[in-house]
Amino acid sequence: MSILHLPWVRRHDQAPTDGNGEGNPSRTVFVLGGGGNLGAIQVGMLKAVIERGIVPDAVVGCSVGALNAAAVAADPSLTGMERLADIWLAIKEDVICPAGRLSGLRLLTHRGHSLQPNDGLRRLLETTLPWQTFEEFPLPFQVVATSLSTGHDRWFSTGPVVDPILASAALPAIFPPVQIGDDLLIDGAVVDNVPISRGLVLGGTRIVVFHVGNFERPRPQPRKPLDVLVQSFSIARNHRFLREVADPPEGVELLVLPGVDPGKLRYDDFRHSRKLVDQGYATTAQWLDHHEAPIAVGG
Repeated sequence: MSILHLPWVRRHDQAPTDGNGEGNPSRTVFVLGGGGNLGAIQVGMLKAVIERGIVPDAVVGCSVGALNAAAVAADPSLTGMERLADIWLAIKEDVICPAGRLSGLRLLTHRGHSLQPNDGLRRLLETTLPWQTFEEFPLPFQVVATSLSTGHDRWFSTGPVVDPILASAALPAIFPPVQIGDDLLIDGAVVDNVPISRGLVLGGTRIVVFHVGNFERPRPQPRKPLDVLVQSFSIARNHRFLREVADPPEGVELLVLPGVDPGKLRYDDFRHSRKLVDQGYATTAQWLDHHEAPIAVGG
């Protein structure tokens, strides 16, 4: 397997090296996409990749990928990923979804900005993140949210870390928008679910993509207006990913990890995290071990 091994982590104030003190222009960026409770699959992917000596110089994340990105930035090692897996296994439905199950009637008749508060998710972040500002993390990382006022993406890489992650994961109608400054922000997946282009902005020459929705499954025929709404949102947020994968810049090595079909799983069901972590690990490990080189495109 001709993937470059990078057994080091670069801090903000250090120049890239090849491990021997020599300059190395290559820069590996991990891109962690959204996916709600499927973020457990991403944990298994991360374990398999890091186990094989692939570690990042920087991390970008969207939605649940923003939560996992913070964990990678805190400790991009197998020990760090085991700690992240433990956090996922401890998550209960009432931490993320205290207000009950989503229904079309509730969605149409509920008053307010969201069906439920984000208090449980805030507590989870405040009790599990080792630092409270981006600058304190050993590895640079960025997260994306969507501005309700401008419709543009907003990227965060400095200052307090909890509110930007909450904003990035603020699934529309489910969680409330998060106010940062004068802006109301919602889920980054609305505009950039798998932010490959941000990895390029950060100078990535090797982009490793952790997209938990990267699997094929026939779409069921919608039976209710809510089904059409959910499927439309799914199609819209995956469109940019497909376009960017199809046309990467010259000289960029793009490693898109295979997805895992979780079967029928409700968005608020966190009872299967162990199985999803294991599936993500097994699928990624097998795929990497049977490829002599990563997917290299554009070069």
